[in-house]
Amino acid sequence: MTENLDIELLRTLIAIDDSGSHANAALTVHRSQSAISMQMKRLEETVKQPLFEKQGRRSVLTPHGQNLLLYARRIVKLQNEAMSTLSNPEIQGDVRLGVCDDYVSNLMPPILVSYAGQYPNVHIKLSSQSSGELIENTLRGDLDFSLVNMLGSHAEHETLIRDPLVWVCAPNKLTHEQETLPLVVENDCLWGKWAQQALDHAGKSYRLAYSTFNHAGILAFVESGLAISVMEQRTVPPTLRILREIDGFPALPQTSIGLVQKPTLLSPAARKLAEHISQKMSISLSIVAKTQVLRGV
Repeated sequence: MTENLDIELLRTLIAIDDSGSHANAALTVHRSQSAISMQMKRLEETVKQPLFEKQGRRSVLTPHGQNLLLYARRIVKLQNEAMSTLSNPEIQGDVRLGVCDDYVSNLMPPILVSYAGQYPNVHIKLSSQSSGELIENTLRGDLDFSLVNMLGSHAEHETLIRDPLVWVCAPNKLTHEQETLPLVVENDCLWGKWAQQALDHAGKSYRLAYSTFNHAGILAFVESGLAISVMEQRTVPPTLRILREIDGFPALPQTSIGLVQKPTLLSPAARKLAEHISQKMSISLSIVAKTQVLRGV
């Protein structure tokens, strides 16, 4: 007799692959890590094949696990589409979403994937700009809502999380030890002004060596060892090192990540996406924070 695949077990398998580990998946599906392990043991018993194997300290998918993952994604996608079509026929249409470019690659992928799985008939139009531009465009009604950094803005918003600004440099370079520190900042960004004020107050010599229009430009200059800069702690990638007061760098203020909505009412699809981002943001940030702890950041 052929056994049925439990779709909740398949969802957990997908969560493990998307988040990178059993521990991170536990945060995503709101279960303990031991419960996640038991679920995967049940799934292995169902398919009668090993799905994971050890590589050093990491647990990775076996070839059987990779094959099952492909089927799992298709099965879950079909179920989500069926449930969305039957249960949420009004959740469709376009949503104009703005996301500060600092957050697009770091925080949004798992949030967008899970929303698309629940509401496949929604077309998301994503705009990535500076927080100031996104707030202006949202309040003008050109965007439905935006996920932005609220530092320095007095616009009405929903605060999702607070995060400290930190100094960053390339880990294997001596950029941060130069007598005159080379600094790269984003054009018209309040963080750059605060970074310069903090260095002035600490009596550290620096020069404004480079400027750029986006987060990707900051990464390019810092990763190459050409300059130091400031970022939100939770957006610091594994390729960079955080500089702290013990390294001789002054403390910086906290930032505030928030949702800003257009003045008029949101469509059902836009409202659901805003609620989804608000609910999922804390999970994504918890995973990022856990990863940074493991890296010793």
